[in-house]
Amino acid sequence: MERNPLIVVGTPRDGEGDHTTVLDNWQRATETGLGCVIIDGDRDNEGVTASAAKAGAYVYVNTEDPENPFQNYETESGAERVAVTVNQFDRFYNHDIIINVYAKLPPIAADLIKALMYPLANLDVDVATLVAPVSAQDAASEDVVKVELEWFERNRVHVITNSRVGRALNFTRNSSEVSSEDGTYYRHVPIYAYKRASLDRFVRFEPTVREMEERLEPERALSNGMRVDAVLVV
Repeated sequence: MERNPLIVVGTPRDGEGDHTTVLDNWQRATETGLGCVIIDGDRDNEGVTASAAKAGAYVYVNTEDPENPFQNYETESGAERVAVTVNQFDRFYNHDIIINVYAKLPPIAADLIKALMYPLANLDVDVATLVAPVSAQDAASEDVVKVELEWFERNRVHVITNSRVGRALNFTRNSSEVSSEDGTYYRHVPIYAYKRASLDRFVRFEPTVREMEERLEPERALSNGMRVDAVLVV
């Protein structure tokens, strides 16, 4: 099946932010060769936007209300923001995969972004993301989002050494809520690839109480029966 991904690199919404991080993420996204890359510009962060445009990036500034029109809650969901931008930028649905690179995510290698495409080859998967091993000491921190996974031993990602794919069963900040038979914990790397129809479904669901209390965006997907698969990066 032919895919036509759109990679959206976010910019901080607080009027500040490191323009170097945004540009680095744009460069890595461009290096993937997956398809169109845009920077989701912010009218309140003109410094970052101007720097990106000067470097040659395509900056798209959404002219519509960035709030989710389907619910009246204020959440920290990046999916809601990117959905509004994408549905204005690509209103004719030329792109069937949306990769959302979080605004403040440290620069991530092009191969890791490309790896997000592997889980989406499965027709049952709605969202793909990344996880990385973390020590038990670091896992004890509530600042670290942990993921419990069901691994598929035969499902490997060839662009990443020693990688594999698993189905996410739970996202939590509490390490006692995830099982670790071999003592290995996995932290969530907040980058997402959505099938376009799945992104549209996601933003129509009401946020869950747990999502808002613990700031766990993928919890809404799991609570509504959506399938989230993760690629292990080591």
